[in-house]
Amino acid sequence: MTESRFAAGTKRSQQTTIVMLALVLILGTVGALTVANKIVKPVERMTNRIYEISGTDLVFEMEDIYRTNDEIEVLAESFATLSTRTRNYIDQITKITAEKERIGAELELATKIQADMLPNIFPPFPDRSEIDIYAAMTPAKEVGGDFYDFFLLDDDHLGLVMADVSGKGVPAALFMMMSKILVSNYAAMSGSPAKVLEQVNAQICKNNDEEMFVTVWFGVLEISSGKITAANAGHEYPIIKKSDGSFELFKDKHGFVIGGMDGMRYKEYELTLEKGGTLFLYTDGVAEATNNDNELFGTDRMLDALNQDSEADPKTLLSNMKDSVDKFVGEAPQFDDLTMLAVKLL
Repeated sequence: MTESRFAAGTKRSQQTTIVMLALVLILGTVGALTVANKIVKPVERMTNRIYEISGTDLVFEMEDIYRTNDEIEVLAESFATLSTRTRNYIDQITKITAEKERIGAELELATKIQADMLPNIFPPFPDRSEIDIYAAMTPAKEVGGDFYDFFLLDDDHLGLVMADVSGKGVPAALFMMMSKILVSNYAAMSGSPAKVLEQVNAQICKNNDEEMFVTVWFGVLEISSGKITAANAGHEYPIIKKSDGSFELFKDKHGFVIGGMDGMRYKEYELTLEKGGTLFLYTDGVAEATNNDNELFGTDRMLDALNQDSEADPKTLLSNMKDSVDKFVGEAPQFDDLTMLAVKLL
């Protein structure tokens, strides 16, 4: 009797255990399916979508599968927010890049227009064997405020201009173009350098709310005699070389800058360019070129560079000067326009 009861109890225990195991398996399966539906599938979907994001497809949006009311939903919302911010940022960068490209293209065109405004064909007077002339401008930015000019007033008189506008960039370039046109126009009407500068100054002072100014050296070379009549409105000293000498500063008297004050009067002076001699004009970007030690190139180094080959033609002189400045400056950035002009009487 006892044995039969034990056997029956054991059987019931086995059955209970089997039932319990079955329930555990069922509950585990249900739990696993629940976890799969609530966690694994959303994470798998999220992972696949993130891998799919590339190129122009940067969209990660909330979907019903992510709405689990737990950390999965928070994570999905974070990805969606990041996706939106990334797209907005890319849109902004795209617009900025397009605008920079537009401005760059316009500055490139402005550089070409400015270069075309300056005499740039050499030799400029191939039928005139009495003179050799060369000039160059290297702007510190895309466009510059320096300008040079030369033009025949008649068969025996050559106008020479070297000028430097205050400031840099586009405003200086616009002011430079206006100043250049005024100087050449008034020079065509009057051969007097002092009178030309006075007329240009009066015209600029009429409409100069920005209070910009320009330094100008303007001279007229009488080709047959070598006599130069000049006036200086706050510009650098000219440098001259006699036929049998070396380059030297010609310390002329400076008048006030053009555009600085209305009613200014300018004085003329004369100097002589001998046959075989050379006149060198420049802007302060040459003398004030600065190296990494904050040293200025200076007029002494300018004279040394010119006198290295004082008999050279104007183009070679300017090339030698540019090489000397570049070697002195080294890796330091160019902070000002570099403009030079040389004329040799043959």
